[in-house]
Amino acid sequence: MLNSIISFIIATVSGMGLGGGGLFAVYLSVFTSTPQLSVQGYNLLFFIFCAAASVTVQLFKRRINFFTVTVMTLSGIIGALAGTFLAGIMPGEWLRKIFGVMLVSGGIMALRSAMSGTKKGKSEEYSKNLSTKEADIGKNTTAQGEKNSK
Repeated sequence: MLNSIISFIIATVSGMGLGGGGLFAVYLSVFTSTPQLSVQGYNLLFFIFCAAASVTVQLFKRRINFFTVTVMTLSGIIGALAGTFLAGIMPGEWLRKIFGVMLVSGGIMALRSAMSGTKKGKSEEYSKNLSTKEADIGKNTTAQGEKNSK
């Protein structure tokens, strides 16, 4: 029951843009006796559900570049297959250390990005570009509608 409550809290915090599955992995690693390979599997499953919810929202907002998604998906599949193979032959302690380094590195990069304000700037720039494109699409549709009605 406690695991369900903590998972719900972490999912809620992740939905607000903080941590993702990394928080769940830290919880499982530090506060439970879950083996590292299982932690990574649960983390992946947790992340997939969080990502699916996010993708659904972004699809409705028309903020998804399908070419980028295709490239990232193919890269992710190749990386997942390679990672699965390596995880099967590496000792659990190595996996734990590599995963820890990855989480710390990701945290440092996120902090640096937040402190420099680059993430916010890119997001605002993307939103402006998207709004401009939507306005252009609306103009083209309206112009064609007027042309067809004449």
